[in-house]
Amino acid sequence: MARGRAPGFDATREEILAQAARLFANQGYPATSMNQVAEACEVSKPTLYHYVRDKHELLAQICQNHLQHLVDLVDEVSAQGLPPQDHLRGLIHRFVQAYGEAQNEHRVLTEDLKFLDDEHRERMV
Repeated sequence: MARGRAPGFDATREEILAQAARLFANQGYPATSMNQVAEACEVSKPTLYHYVRDKHELLAQICQNHLQHLVDLVDEVSAQGLPPQDHLRGLIHRFVQAYGEAQNEHRVLTEDLKFLDDEHRERMV
């Protein structure tokens, strides 16, 4: 019988991604170690590796999640069937709001995307 995920697995993983995004945004991806991420999350390094394979996966997941959030915003505004000018205003409003709420993730996406390999970048396009 396969083992299921522990209660709170997804919440812990989200916290790890949020803390890693904060560290990457403030220090840069290359200057941030997995030890620092584990410390920021108040977990051991082996526990951290239970949630993510490596630092590269952390970066890829932060970027992917942020991009997906932005795509979802576009879909939500587009589903309203607004006239073009109102549609554009709605998109701008939602994007500004999203960037304000996810400053770390946005900074990681714009500054650290270059550290992803071609395979991960291709999956995001």
